[in-house]
Amino acid sequence: MIAAFLNPEGTLLHAGSDELDRVASGLSSLLRAAELIPVTALDEEALLNVPAAFTSWQVLLHGAVLLDPDGVEDPAWRRLTVETLDAAQGALELAAQAAGHVSALAQLDLDLTRTERHGRLLRVELRHPYGLPRPLDQAERDLRDWLADGPLRDTLRLERTPDALRLLPRDLRPELAVNYLLSQLDAEFTLGVSALPGDAAFLALCDYAMVPGSADLLDPTPAERDDEE
Repeated sequence: MIAAFLNPEGTLLHAGSDELDRVASGLSSLLRAAELIPVTALDEEALLNVPAAFTSWQVLLHGAVLLDPDGVEDPAWRRLTVETLDAAQGALELAAQAAGHVSALAQLDLDLTRTERHGRLLRVELRHPYGLPRPLDQAERDLRDWLADGPLRDTLRLERTPDALRLLPRDLRPELAVNYLLSQLDAEFTLGVSALPGDAAFLALCDYAMVPGSADLLDPTPAERDDEE
């Protein structure tokens, strides 16, 4: 059995151009014979918008949720997630306040979203309503400085995607869920597919990794390299 761990964001989802549409179509054809396992920041509802059939395990919400092929949460992983979220609740609340202040004081007009799971705050997210990158760039600089100069740098991490800025528990990472899942699977060969720099760690766990030609995953920015150290 071939297990393909795929982040649909940047590969199968939000294509929007002829080149990315071609890549998404090619990936779908190539991976048709594999057991396709999404590794994504999306939740169950958002994953329904991805043009692919996911019938195996699913790694959702940055690794916070691990669903078996029947769509049931793995109980052991759920317990670990709840413990991680419990330990990070105070820090995440402060992060939500800081993110709101950064947007308001600099008049960035960013939308702030709080995502909860298991009755606990999981993610604080900033997006620009019109998808402009510069306000997110400034917010990223300010929040990285806030983390670097404060006591929460060992509790929280900052994740940047092309259209979002996310504050998450540092101990909540997709590669941890993938590593756990690898011990549960009887896979002869594992393949990782992603276009996002933040996914390099879970790709490294697979036997082979595929990165779309237009992705910048192999050349992370200095800020991303610093965050990983």
